[in-house]
Amino acid sequence: MILIADSGSTKTDWHLVDRGESIASFRTVGLNPYFVRTDEVIHVLQQDILPSLRDKQVEAIRFYGAGCSSAAKQAVIREALEALFPTTHIAVEHDLLAAARALFGRQEGIACILGTGSNSCVYDGENITESLFSLGYMFGDEGSGAHLGKTYIAEHLKDRVPHEIGEAFTRQYGLSKEDILTHVYKKPEPNRFLASFTHFLRLHVEHPYIRSLVSGCFDAFFREQISRYTHTRDKTLGCIGSVAYHFSELFMESSRKHGLRTGQFLISPMEGLIRFHSETP
Repeated sequence: MILIADSGSTKTDWHLVDRGESIASFRTVGLNPYFVRTDEVIHVLQQDILPSLRDKQVEAIRFYGAGCSSAAKQAVIREALEALFPTTHIAVEHDLLAAARALFGRQEGIACILGTGSNSCVYDGENITESLFSLGYMFGDEGSGAHLGKTYIAEHLKDRVPHEIGEAFTRQYGLSKEDILTHVYKKPEPNRFLASFTHFLRLHVEHPYIRSLVSGCFDAFFREQISRYTHTRDKTLGCIGSVAYHFSELFMESSRKHGLRTGQFLISPMEGLIRFHSETP
């Protein structure tokens, strides 16, 4: 049996896989090594994972996580897993590789993550060959939920949105300008606060103003990220994450404008990871 984990900063989804089928699933807090120590990871595993695995023989663990992009950060997670699963084969990888494997398996392509944040890479069917350093929502994350929300909020605060859209926003959220600024500058996780407004954008995506705003954010994603890779025209682009999935029509329009073809849109990589590791022990 294989235990597969897909971890972000807020949650980790775990699936126990036997003969290509998920036979059990668990959810724990996020285990981003930028925010947790090895002893904290051990505590989470002891409390939320081990009790469900007592009668199971786990032969391999494949952990994919946000923040696991360097050997030092991967070690934070791997050392915790090795402490509790000393005879199990363990691999800790970046979430970009999870996206690439889930989308393309053993085929080449350009893998994108567009959720609260955004990221991308070029994948040759085995390894990531090109990627960009993620700058986060303040300086990057083009096309992400945080970027869409930040772009709309900036226009809203400057009274530059159509009257009917501004009125609908106020009715739905009841936030004053002061409330918004307090959330962004004084409360934790402003990126998640900004990304929460993608729900509003989805509800009003047929309005020409909203369509133009969302398309502009996706254009920025292609301009600032994808265009910096080499030989992209001959590769298929696939996406993981709720933003790309729910705005797939506009994303594909932007992709075509930049001369690229799109493939799959998945909310989560887990189904693809289960398939990948069932075919590749």
